[in-house]
Amino acid sequence: MPKTYRDLKAELDAIMLELQREDLDVDEALKHYKRGQELIKQLEKYLKTAENTLTELRAKAKPDA
Repeated sequence: MPKTYRDLKAELDAIMLELQREDLDVDEALKHYKRGQELIKQLEKYLKTAENTLTELRAKAKPDA
């Protein structure tokens, strides 16, 4: 099942908290950083799709002039 925007954002927030830990191993930090970059790309794509959908819906809702 595809993750929702909220799921993706929650995972990114958790990673951000992990990256702030002072005792975080460098290898773990790199792993978290890479996953964070993947999540950011997914979130951007999600938002772009939502924006396109809204644009289409608005265009359909406009009465013909």
